[in-house]
Amino acid sequence: MRLPALILAATLLLAAAPARAQEALPPEVAARVNATLNDAGTDRRSGDTRIGATEILTGSLAVIEGNLELAGRVDGDVVVLNGALTLQAGARVGGRVVVVGGGVQQAPGSRVSGEIATFADPVAYCQMGVRIDVSADGCRTPRTAAAPSAQAGTVDEDGAAADSVVFEEAGADAGAGRRDTIGYVIQAGRSYNRVEGLTLGVGGRYRRGGTNPTRLRAVIITRSEEGPQLGPERWGYDLRGEQFVGGTQRVRLGARAFSVIDPIEDWHLTDVENSLAALFLHSDFRDHYERQGWSAFAGWGRDGGPVRATLEYRSERHRPVATGSPFTLYKNAEPWRPQPLAAAGHLKTLVASATVDTRSESWDPSAGWLVRGSVEQTLSSTLRVDEVLAASDVSDIPDAVDYERGWTAATVDIRRYNRISPSSRLNLRLAAGGTLTDLPLPAQRQHAMGGEGSLPGFGLFELDCGARQSTVQRGTGDDAPTWYLRYGCSRFLTLQAEWRGDLAFGVNYRGDGDETAEAGADGEWSARGLPSFAADLGWVLFVDLGAGWSQEASYRDEDTAIDVGAGITFGDFGVYAAIPVREKYGRGGMNVFVRLAPRF
Repeated sequence: MRLPALILAATLLLAAAPARAQEALPPEVAARVNATLNDAGTDRRSGDTRIGATEILTGSLAVIEGNLELAGRVDGDVVVLNGALTLQAGARVGGRVVVVGGGVQQAPGSRVSGEIATFADPVAYCQMGVRIDVSADGCRTPRTAAAPSAQAGTVDEDGAAADSVVFEEAGADAGAGRRDTIGYVIQAGRSYNRVEGLTLGVGGRYRRGGTNPTRLRAVIITRSEEGPQLGPERWGYDLRGEQFVGGTQRVRLGARAFSVIDPIEDWHLTDVENSLAALFLHSDFRDHYERQGWSAFAGWGRDGGPVRATLEYRSERHRPVATGSPFTLYKNAEPWRPQPLAAAGHLKTLVASATVDTRSESWDPSAGWLVRGSVEQTLSSTLRVDEVLAASDVSDIPDAVDYERGWTAATVDIRRYNRISPSSRLNLRLAAGGTLTDLPLPAQRQHAMGGEGSLPGFGLFELDCGARQSTVQRGTGDDAPTWYLRYGCSRFLTLQAEWRGDLAFGVNYRGDGDETAEAGADGEWSARGLPSFAADLGWVLFVDLGAGWSQEASYRDEDTAIDVGAGITFGDFGVYAAIPVREKYGRGGMNVFVRLAPRF
C-alpha cells in the first residue's frame, strides 16, 4: 500500500462523527432483554411479523426492527425491539412482555401471564455475530471471531466480510417498525494484505421490510496496491440480492455476482490480526487467489437462529495473484513471502453448508456448541497450472497439471465450550477437511497448518506437506514473480484444547454516556464516538495437535505434530508462549506471541 492509503485508512476510522446518544434502558431491563434475545431457545425474527391464531411457540419470541401482530400463543417471554406490539383477541403470552421503541395494543380476550413493560423511544443496540446487546455499556468496538475455512463455506448473511467496518446512513423511513431503508455503504476491506494492500468498497443498499424482506446490496471495490491506474486489476465488485419467501423469514432465495480476492484459508487469525501484522510487522499470515463469477443460492434458517443451512450453485473463474509491495512500517524495502500458484480456469460447483450454533454468545462464549460443515462437489472444471520457466531446489521443472476431474472437498469445524466452575472453562475444537476422493486438489482448496493461528509451537505453514520446499517462476525478466507451486495438504486434521480461568483483577471503563457504536438489524456496524472498555485478567493452558496428508506422490504426508503452551489474557488481548513437543518439526525453542482475540 502506498502512503496515501494510510491517510485513507485513518479517514475511514475518523469518518463517523459523534452523535447524540439515545436514552438507555434501565440496567435491569436491558439485562432481561439481552437474556431473551440471546437465549438459544428464543425464536428471533426481524421485520414486521405476524403469529397466526393457530400458531403455538413453545419458547420465547423476539422481533427486531419491526411490529409484531400476535393472534396465537407464545409460552415464553415476548420482546419487541424498535417496534410495536398488537395483541389480538385470543392471543396468549405465558411469560413477560417487553416492548422497546413502540407501544402495546391489547384487544379484549387476549392475556399476558407476566408483566408488561413498554419504552416509547427506540434504542441503539450492538450486534456481534448472532449476539445482540442493548445495555448502555454493551456498544464496544466491533469484533469478529476467527471463522473456519471459507473455501467451501457458507454465504454470508449480507455478503460482506465479517470484519468489515461499515458506515451507513439510513433512509427517511428508518426507526421503530421501519419498512423500507435505502442507504450507502463505505466498507474497508476485510484484511490489509500483501496482494491488495488496503481495499475500499463504496456502494449502496436497499432493504424492503415486511414478512418477506428483500435485500439488495452493491459495492465497487478498489485496491490501493494497484496504484493510481484505472485498469481492471485495480477494481472489483460484489453485488448481492436475496428475497425471503413463505412469510416465516426462514427461507430465502438469492444470487450474487462478484470479482474479489479471497484468502485460501481464513480460520487461523482474525481479519484485524492479519491486517495489523501485515501493516506493522511485514507478516501476512494468509495466501490469496482471485475469484470472479456468480452464484445462486437457497437458504434456510432465521438470521441469528441456532440452525442455518445453504445450498449454493457457483460458476466462477479462478486465477493466481502475485505478491505486491504494499507499505509496511517494518522492513518496508524487503520483498514479501511468495504466493502459491493457484490453478487458473473456470470452475462450476455445488456447495452445501450448515451451521448449528448453541453458544452462550458468539464472541468468547462460556457454554454451548458451534458446528459448521460444508461439502463442495465439482460439476465441471478447466482449472490448470501451466508449465513454469524456472524452479529452485529441484532438478526438473514441473510439468503442467490440470484439475479437470470431478473432485469433492469438505470441511468441518466442531467446537464445544464448557463452564466447569464459576471462574474456569474447558474449550475443545476439532477442525478437519480435504478431498473425499483419491483426486488431488488445486492449491486454492488445499490446507496448511503451523503458526500462531493453528499450532503456535511451529513455524508458519510448517505443516504443508512440502508445498513450500521449492519456488518457481513464470515469465521472463528480473521482475518475473516468484511462486510456491502448491499451498498445502490434500487433507488435514487439527485438535485443540484449552483450559481457561479468571484472576481476581479487572478493569471496567464507561465513556461519557454520549459515545456508542450502533449496529443495524443485519449485524453491520455504524461507529458513533468512542467505545466503552471492560476487561478481566485471566490465564490459559492449551495443547494443539495437527496432521496432514497429500494425494500427490511428489509431496509428503505430515506426521502428527503437538505443541503445548500457556498465556495471560486481559480481555481479548493475550500474551502466549508455546513450545513444540516433537522436535522433528518444531523450531526447537519457545515461541512468544500476542493475540488480539480468543484462540477459538
